[in-house]
Amino acid sequence: MTLDENSMEKETTDQKIRILIAEDERSIGELLVEVLEEEDREIDLVTDGDQAIETLRQRPYDILITDLKMPGADGVTVMKEGRKLYPDLVVIVVTGFASLETAIEALKQGAYDYIKKPFRLDEIKISVKNACEKVTLERENRLLLQKLKECLQEPSKEELSPAESYPMVYGSPPLEVFEAKRSKFLEELERLIRLKQEGFLDEIEFQTLKKHLLEQLS
Repeated sequence: MTLDENSMEKETTDQKIRILIAEDERSIGELLVEVLEEEDREIDLVTDGDQAIETLRQRPYDILITDLKMPGADGVTVMKEGRKLYPDLVVIVVTGFASLETAIEALKQGAYDYIKKPFRLDEIKISVKNACEKVTLERENRLLLQKLKECLQEPSKEELSPAESYPMVYGSPPLEVFEAKRSKFLEELERLIRLKQEGFLDEIEFQTLKKHLLEQLS
C-alpha cells in the first residue's frame, strides 16, 4: 500500500488560509487586508476585541493579527480566547503601545510574532508569509499522520490470509507484528516532524526522509 502524495498535497493546498485581523483603526485594518490579500488567503476584519472573540467563536481561523489596545476586550484576551478555541492558532500582535512588559506577556501567551507600530508593510508581509508557511506545514503533517494511521489500521479477520488467521500454527501472532510496525512508523514520523519544526532538518531533508518513510509502507 502506498500513499498518493500528489493528492495529499492538493488536499492541503486547496484549502484557503483563514486570517482574522482585529484592528480598531479601520484605515489601518483595510490597508492590511489590501496588502496581505492573496488567492490562497481568506481575510476578515473586525474593529474591536469583543467582535473579534465573537467572530472566532463563529468560525475557525488559522491566523489572528490583533492590536493590543482596542475597544472591548484587549489583544491579550482575544489571543487567549482564540487559542482556547483553536490551540494551533498562529497569533501576530501589532501595537503602538509597545513595551518590554507587553511583549513578554504576549509571547508568554503564545504570540508567534510581535510587531510595533508604525510598522513597514514589508515587515508584516514577511511575518504573515512565515505564519502561512507554518500553517501549511502543520496541515500537511496532520494530514500525513491521518493517512498513515488509516494505512496502518488493524486488518479485520476477513482481510487476513489463512496463515494469518491461525497464528499458533504458523508462528508469531501477525496482529502483534502489525501493531509493532504501526507504532514504529508513527514514532518515526513524529520524530521527523519534531526535527523539522525545531530547525534541525531543512525542507529538502525533511521531504527526502518523509518519502523514504512512505516507501516503507509499500
